[in-house]
Amino acid sequence: MWLFFGLPIVVLFIMGCIHASETLDTVRLHWNEYRCNPLYIPFAGMIRPDIGVEANFQHCMNLNAQSIFKFFIDELMSLFATVTSSLSDVGASLPNVRSVFSRMRKVLFSFGAQTFGKIVNSMSNVSFLLIKIRDVLKRFVGEGYIATFLAQTGIDFVISFIMAIMSIIKSFVYALLAISIVLALFQPEILAFAVVIASLVAATGF
Repeated sequence: MWLFFGLPIVVLFIMGCIHASETLDTVRLHWNEYRCNPLYIPFAGMIRPDIGVEANFQHCMNLNAQSIFKFFIDELMSLFATVTSSLSDVGASLPNVRSVFSRMRKVLFSFGAQTFGKIVNSMSNVSFLLIKIRDVLKRFVGEGYIATFLAQTGIDFVISFIMAIMSIIKSFVYALLAISIVLALFQPEILAFAVVIASLVAATGF
């Protein structure tokens, strides 16, 4: 039984010794090529007594470590190159983004100036008209309860209408403020303009 398992091992050992003896001169001549071969690492002390097994093993481990580190460094440099290229593309598109926001700012300023100019003029005219209506109604108060009731109803209707218009205007101002807050990240002047307009609307007292 032992012969059945031991004989092949002995044969393989003898064949290995014969092969090693035949290639020993070649390995010594080209030691730098064969020194990290797993077949010759355990026999480095016999092939090159001046180096030894431990020194040769450390040398091979250093070579493997350098190969591994070189692989990771190459991948890291490739990643940095990709990131740098992406940042360059983003930097190239920033002028276009600024141009778009600049055009949006000009359109918003123009639209806001025209719209709120018309609103302020209309509110001035409406306020003047209400004052005149109240003055006229005061003169007719003594003519009867019917005239007073009709006048009061008309005033309430006009005031309700004005308040509805003001609610719409305030909603527009709030929407403009919301848009201005977003655009203020790029153009802070827009937010200042919207705050001034909102203050003017609030100053009307409605």
